[in-house]
Amino acid sequence: MIRLHVFPDPWGLNPSPFCLKVETYCQLADVPFRTVRTPPVRAPRGKLPFLEDAGERIPDSGEIIAHLKRWHGDPLDRDLDAQQHARGHLIRRTCEESLYFALVYCRWIDPEGWAAIRPVFFGSVPAPLRDIVAWTARRGVRRALHGQGYGRHGAEGVLALGAADLVALATLLAERPFAVGERPSSYDASLYGVLANILDVPVTTALTAEARRHAALGAYTARMRGVLEG
Repeated sequence: MIRLHVFPDPWGLNPSPFCLKVETYCQLADVPFRTVRTPPVRAPRGKLPFLEDAGERIPDSGEIIAHLKRWHGDPLDRDLDAQQHARGHLIRRTCEESLYFALVYCRWIDPEGWAAIRPVFFGSVPAPLRDIVAWTARRGVRRALHGQGYGRHGAEGVLALGAADLVALATLLAERPFAVGERPSSYDASLYGVLANILDVPVTTALTAEARRHAALGAYTARMRGVLEG
């Protein structure tokens, strides 16, 4: 069976949008898999998720889904037209190249978000090392966000960027039940991976408050849960 290496799951929902993305894709596409809790340092590129399939180790959520489509069929996207793929591409890029970084900032850098996720992510670390490990991890995230660019905006600027993404996504989701049509596609794996990590986890941040202003976003994650649990 395919082994999907992911972060630990403290909430019944993977805290990594990219891990949740691949888990969601496999469920939607009926690809049998088993999750394995793995430290990122053991991943091929030092990041999770990665996939083990027939002795091959595939990193990166996008490469994983491309591999699964190539070797296990493409039941979700094979009937999509060019316009649907274009819409899905823009949704995926908005989620993964913009909104994701606002989520990371609100969890790791904003004091309120950090106070909420610190015990969840580092509570199992032995007490003598806990503060050092948490501080080191947070410093690494801060540096990564600064290099990416979002970390240079400050809290208000980051929240404004995230809020704009949420408005755009809510507007699109008001038009149809799923990302690009009447049924889920691979693009919903990306969209749900981020939105569920904003709305459906027991950590409330400023970004959560912004998302709750849009009924279409909560309705969407509820529909996706219904599909995944059905």
